Amino acid sequence: MWGTMVPARVLGLLLCVHVCMGSEELRLVDGGGRCAGRVEVKHKGEWGSVCSYDFDWDIRGAGVVCRQLGCGTVAHASPYAPFGQGKGRIWLHPFCRGTESILQNCPNFGWGNHYCGHEWDVGVICTEALELRLADGRGPCDGRVEVKLRGRWGTVFDDAWDMDDAEVVCQQLGCGSAASTKFTWRISQVSSPVMLVRVNCNGTEKAIWDCSIQGWGPYSALLDYDTSVVCQGFSRLAGGDSECSGRLEVRQGQAWVTICHGHVDLMAAQVVCRELGCGTTVALPGAGQFGAAALPFWDGAFKCNGTEPLLSACTQQPPHIETCTHAATIICSPYTKFQLVDGGSICTGRVEVEARGVWGPLCATAWDMPDAHILCHHLGCGSAISLPPPGHFGMGTGMPRSDAFRCSGSERHPGQCPVEVLGQPACPPGHTAAVNCSGVAEPLRLHGGESRCDGRLEVAVRPGVWARVPVGLWDNGTATVVCRQLGCGVPEKIHAAPANGSGPIELQELRCVGTEELLAQCNVTRMATEPSKSPEELAIACSGSKQLRLVGGPGRCAGRVEVYSESTWGTICQDSWTLQDATVVCRQLGCGWALEAPGSERFGPGTGTLWLGAGGCAGAEEALWHCPAPVQRGCRRGGGVGAVCSGLLDLRLMGGSSRCSGHLEVLHEGTWGRVCANGTSPATASAVCHQLGCGTAGSLTDNPAEGSEPAWLSWVRCEEGARSLWRCPSAPWQLQECGPTGITHIMCDEDSRDSSEATSPAPGTLTHSAVPLTAAPRSVSALTVLCVLVGTLLCVALAALAVQAHRTQSKCQGPSKDAASEAVYEELDYSLMPEYQEVPSHTGSLSQGSGRKLSNHSGDGAEESDLQVSPDPRAQPQHSSSHGYDDVMAVPQVSPSPQPADAPAQPPEDMGYDDVGVCTLGTSL
Repeated sequence: MWGTMVPARVLGLLLCVHVCMGSEELRLVDGGGRCAGRVEVKHKGEWGSVCSYDFDWDIRGAGVVCRQLGCGTVAHASPYAPFGQGKGRIWLHPFCRGTESILQNCPNFGWGNHYCGHEWDVGVICTEALELRLADGRGPCDGRVEVKLRGRWGTVFDDAWDMDDAEVVCQQLGCGSAASTKFTWRISQVSSPVMLVRVNCNGTEKAIWDCSIQGWGPYSALLDYDTSVVCQGFSRLAGGDSECSGRLEVRQGQAWVTICHGHVDLMAAQVVCRELGCGTTVALPGAGQFGAAALPFWDGAFKCNGTEPLLSACTQQPPHIETCTHAATIICSPYTKFQLVDGGSICTGRVEVEARGVWGPLCATAWDMPDAHILCHHLGCGSAISLPPPGHFGMGTGMPRSDAFRCSGSERHPGQCPVEVLGQPACPPGHTAAVNCSGVAEPLRLHGGESRCDGRLEVAVRPGVWARVPVGLWDNGTATVVCRQLGCGVPEKIHAAPANGSGPIELQELRCVGTEELLAQCNVTRMATEPSKSPEELAIACSGSKQLRLVGGPGRCAGRVEVYSESTWGTICQDSWTLQDATVVCRQLGCGWALEAPGSERFGPGTGTLWLGAGGCAGAEEALWHCPAPVQRGCRRGGGVGAVCSGLLDLRLMGGSSRCSGHLEVLHEGTWGRVCANGTSPATASAVCHQLGCGTAGSLTDNPAEGSEPAWLSWVRCEEGARSLWRCPSAPWQLQECGPTGITHIMCDEDSRDSSEATSPAPGTLTHSAVPLTAAPRSVSALTVLCVLVGTLLCVALAALAVQAHRTQSKCQGPSKDAASEAVYEELDYSLMPEYQEVPSHTGSLSQGSGRKLSNHSGDGAEESDLQVSPDPRAQPQHSSSHGYDDVMAVPQVSPSPQPADAPAQPPEDMGYDDVGVCTLGTSL
């Protein structure tokens, strides 16, 4: 040990740099993991601690430790024994430059030579030791801010928590920008430990631990603190009728951008659906279904494995499409789960659905066999046998859902079925839906198609294990048996699909003649258990896979007619399209009767092939493909026929100053009608504004009954967050006169703070609706135009004069006076108790000359707390008092002299470091 009488000036000259060679080890202890704790090194087979003064142990030395251990960067470093004092040797007293590869290469006094005691044992928290989450919310982007420190999860205490702090949390979690935040506390018998105290962010930091933090825990608290954050989320679906369908958009900084249609696959879509709290992905429709992209495109693609909690956690890749013109679109099921209960088995009972985490029975008012068939197939229970009387299996708990499913019977998932809520009658008490399924699931399936009747053939070899079928010579007979067994008609198309490697098991050769009733009666040469190397798999499209839809219009009951046949969507030739053909389409879709049968000029010609099996309908057929289609010898006018049905729903605001204000009118059965104000919920205004593309908020305005025009609806009760009026419950459709409460008037908030938040106008507002359903635009007079031009010129002249006057005034005045801001701390009625000491107790409450000691008093009559809080020392600008900085005090620059190892080490005065922030009962944290 060096002599203790060497003066400080001489000591600096005698300091030698020891470079430690060999295989000395480094570790962090008592920190809950390998990336946080007291720094210890191993020398000559013995572990010892590392000590240093506060002006020596900073981000440079701690950075060497974190880098050496592969633990990321420094989140927090302290020389005040934050993880307790070591008991053995003190091996090193280093002075790191920050560029060293290992701590032992830092300049030091030599092994075992030091000028500080164990109370100065250094500690470090590396970023890899920290975790951040939002807990007890509606998803990973909503909830209480919690930090994992020393292996434990705890809360954040900050009575000045603001949106800048919340923004850092949301961006760090990959949840986009912050939407709202708050700080609350409550008395609790079991309170969580406090991990961070007083966080001050400017909003641009990459992580919350990059912000200024006054206290690092854990601290035990008498109260339970809730620093909650609601993030906007990283992804959203825009333009659909709910949060579970639409164009895919993601958050880039403070703005939303669109994802290109070719840059998202099924795996990424599943992650998006789960992130948004929706069910499984039911479709990745083509471009244009939810309107054109109005935002710039994200410059990249996503590659997900399907298990990520957020789309932002997926791997981001360079874009494959250089010039993108179409947005990616996703349709998720709005229902997360289905089940049959109280029937004695999983395949019989009362129908219950889960949406947004809430279970509820389904009302039987619109429940029918096609709906039941799809549900039974989805549950793996075969086909529906019968529909027991409503309420046969009990009422269940909660309010029955009045969702009216409109399944055709070919959907592969209930979430694909159209659903209507608006105008459905109230569910009678106990009128719950029920079904008896066969309970025998088919041991085969067609997977990956648009419906359950087309896709790749897979055969069950045991429960939950599916074998793929390669392309072979016996495919015609196999396809015939498969379509018959699934109840899907006859084969329409047999083709080879590229192998997707969904499973390792493969049926080497499946031989069916075509007369077999079941696929199990066919011969299988052998079953391969090794991973398949076959490049192609057998894919089948049965006649039962045919589907019908109307696209490009203002709703599902108006648009261009498209038919799904032979695994492709196609349009219909205009040459012989009549109102009778459109009538069949409207009835088949559950959209009432046909009002019009327009050509391609209304909804566009469409893309894809022409489907030639349409036309010649009498109007009474059950399906379009049951009509005696005329022989086609070419198509002179091209495809793109349309249909406008009486079941078309549309909405508008009339009589206001713009299309975003006025009284609400709804189109039903081809007639516009008003909406009575009685029972209309405030959230209905926001849903209407969102659907019209008039911002995301709106309000109801009072207006007495006007005239004698009929109203269609009353008691419209949209819930908070609804994006479409069609998803809101109401009294049944009925032409009526409104009472004294009058009609519903709405004023939309068009001036949104973030213009990108407003989705594009809903399809219901497009101007290609039927002529009787739209109003002619108003003309603008020449006098009005002239007035606008003159007013604009006057405004420009006045602005120029104002700028000139401001410059003249600035020359006459001196520098402006800046008011120095002081940190104001709220009165607190709680206590924090430290679980370990970060500053030696003999240092008192706060370091001298760096801040003020504030006593806190209860504002509600509670007992006064001993908690004392000091603001972080701030580097104040050196201005004279004439510039408004009268309260600024210079912080003394004091350099401590090194003391010998056996002398009591005295801590230096505070040098402006923020290791100290909160003092309780005379003990610094």
